[in-house]
Amino acid sequence: MNKLKKSITVRFFAIDAEGSFFSEFVSNYRANQSAENKARIISIRNKKQLVKTSKVTQQSDLDVFRTTVVRERNTWQTKATSDGKINSIALNQGIIGDPYFFSVVPELKIIVGFTTGPSVSLKSVGTSLLEQFNSNRSAKIKLELISKEKEFSRLAEIVDYSSLHFKIGTSSLSEVSDTAPQLIRDLSSAPYLESNMQLALDFSISEESDTGLSKENVIEIVNYLSNHDDCTVLKVKGKNDDGSLLHLDFGDAFFIYKTDISTRHKFIDEKSAYSILEEAIIYYVQEK
Repeated sequence: MNKLKKSITVRFFAIDAEGSFFSEFVSNYRANQSAENKARIISIRNKKQLVKTSKVTQQSDLDVFRTTVVRERNTWQTKATSDGKINSIALNQGIIGDPYFFSVVPELKIIVGFTTGPSVSLKSVGTSLLEQFNSNRSAKIKLELISKEKEFSRLAEIVDYSSLHFKIGTSSLSEVSDTAPQLIRDLSSAPYLESNMQLALDFSISEESDTGLSKENVIEIVNYLSNHDDCTVLKVKGKNDDGSLLHLDFGDAFFIYKTDISTRHKFIDEKSAYSILEEAIIYYVQEK
């Protein structure tokens, strides 16, 4: 069987949680490790997730807590065979879905992860994972992509926007909340979009052409997309007070680690996945 080449993008999130969370996370994780069954299936918003913990390791003198999550994909509803029979999929107490691989580093207050499934849900799956080890369920946990550059403050310098350009996977537009910018909600409801494709949009903004985008709209859209792990390109152009041109590129504003892997399978095994995450953590520690 020929080997398949897969491109991997590892993303880094800062964990915003109460101070006691991290010590509780360590205690609850180690308690799970002492259990006979280190995996369990949970239900979150009508979707099942299998959470499986692994042995705690050390990287760069830091304790690393590795966890694999398989998130159910409800779109797989039936199995069709060559004889024309269409049946439901028999799961036998398991689930069919996409794998997500995470490493939590409590000392740095970060979670590192990647998926070969829809990357739009990496942040939400990571949040749900951490909540399983949170003793105080009323305390909220938030994840934020870790910035390399503070370009966002420069948005305020632009007084005259001339263009907004971004690229995003259409699969991420299927789970848009009511609090998303109006433009994103409009795209989500567009009937002509196909799944699993890259959508590239370029808006020219001027007083002469009515795009329906105000300065506040642009800032709102940039803030939304810049914290969206499925947005691969995000650029803004405009002029400041003295008429100088400003070109802001948010595509390289966050820590990511990219690599390729060759495999004979359609999925990445846990050993290979954790090896990639180990490389990513080493990269992060060196860069920071």
